[in-house]
Amino acid sequence: MAKPEKFGMAVFAFVFNKDFSKILLVKRNEEKKKKYGFYWGTVGGKIELGEFSDEGIIREAGEEIGAKLEKDKIRMLFVKELPNFMNIAHCVFFMYGAVIDEHEKIILNDESDEYRWFDVDKLPEDRSPDDDIPYILKVAKEKFRFRG
Repeated sequence: MAKPEKFGMAVFAFVFNKDFSKILLVKRNEEKKKKYGFYWGTVGGKIELGEFSDEGIIREAGEEIGAKLEKDKIRMLFVKELPNFMNIAHCVFFMYGAVIDEHEKIILNDESDEYRWFDVDKLPEDRSPDDDIPYILKVAKEKFRFRG
């Protein structure tokens, strides 16, 4: 296996409703589907130079779904390292959890065609194969319970 020539850091947010029964996923446009191989995914993107990961996920949520997340309303769930992501780059992903009211207005940018609140046990097939939602849900519930 060839070593990747790039290194990157990114942030992603698993956005749940207040009782953790639903998760917000965005349906990526055709360009993103071709790039990543699936439609439905979480909010997220690259960390900008000089930006802390929590600042990055707050910015990305604002850009992608119009949500105004605050630092005390998000939790770091875990860090995921992929030394050969898509045979392109060595990546480190900071995975966050967030809770918002499912009636909050969502404003999508041009990266996504739609959004939907899915029951956590009825998720779409065409989503990231790397997201272990039962595990992520368990960790998110623990993190939010311990902090508030």
